[in-house]
Amino acid sequence: MTLNISNSPIADGSILARFMPQILEAFLKILASQPPVSPLIQWHTGWFLRKLFIFQGKMLSDDGIHIFNTSYKQSCECLQKELDECWFDHILDTIKREWGSCKTALEEPTQAKDPLFALELAVCQQTMDGSSTSSHFAWQRMVDAVKVFLLHLQLKALLIMGDLIERPILKSLNFPKSDSGKAFTADISSASFGSEVPLGSGIPCRIAFSNAGIRDIYLVPVARGISGKLILAEKHPFRSQRGVVIAIAPLAGLCPKIDKDHSTWLHLRIREFDPKFTVARGHPAKPSGPAVDGRWTLGFPSAKACENARLLILEEICKQRTFVESLLDPLLQDDYMENMLDSQDK
Repeated sequence: MTLNISNSPIADGSILARFMPQILEAFLKILASQPPVSPLIQWHTGWFLRKLFIFQGKMLSDDGIHIFNTSYKQSCECLQKELDECWFDHILDTIKREWGSCKTALEEPTQAKDPLFALELAVCQQTMDGSSTSSHFAWQRMVDAVKVFLLHLQLKALLIMGDLIERPILKSLNFPKSDSGKAFTADISSASFGSEVPLGSGIPCRIAFSNAGIRDIYLVPVARGISGKLILAEKHPFRSQRGVVIAIAPLAGLCPKIDKDHSTWLHLRIREFDPKFTVARGHPAKPSGPAVDGRWTLGFPSAKACENARLLILEEICKQRTFVESLLDPLLQDDYMENMLDSQDK
């Protein structure tokens, strides 16, 4: 059994053409529905819309244009919200990875469309617990936001340009010459467990490990381009200005908070979920129990030192986020399609 719109008696007759505006609006309302349906349902809806656009000649009524613009704006806003969440540093990589998947899904031949895809839609409506705040659920929410945004971007390209976009136009990853204002930024950003790093303006503090007791360390947050790390280093026994890395955590998602009852304690949330396993498998991971995020508590000699550490971490996170946002911004601009057309003419 195959679904072939172009060869069906209805498509060849006048009935489909007569009710085409209402049919298009019905599909567009699925994209614009609140709360939103799953990305898989939206991608299937986009597939139907592309077929209908081709049949209709890519024309929408005024109401259809309004519905699509509303839905497009919602997709942009959802993606922008992810810049304030714990996986903002993976948004660009996710866009590059999902771009081809979205284009392939929209261009899937009618003959290749599995008639049982409706079962996929039924399964996909069993959504995850949206109240969870773990990095595992936050990751899937970010990926979903990217998928929905890319669908809308491609549909907009189809309406304006008459075709899908082959690949995204993103700014090159040129790092600022004085990124973070520290000469040792490049050295720190490439640090790994056990390597030596310059302590620079690292802030001294203490941390208690369950298997190693309390240790005197230096906290060194650093952002370089889209990458950001929080490094914990012990002072080198023979080189006073150098340290040995004993732990590394991503800057994104740290959420530094000072303890309410102890003004010298700084709590940090550490992402434990590893998206590499999800990406390698090609579909969302479904573990029996999502990994619980880690927690670090650092102790400082004074409340002022603790506050300075919190502000320094937030400053580096802000620099990292700003860099990611600057690369993402062209995709979110209203004139992105016009820029695409200009680049094709050159």
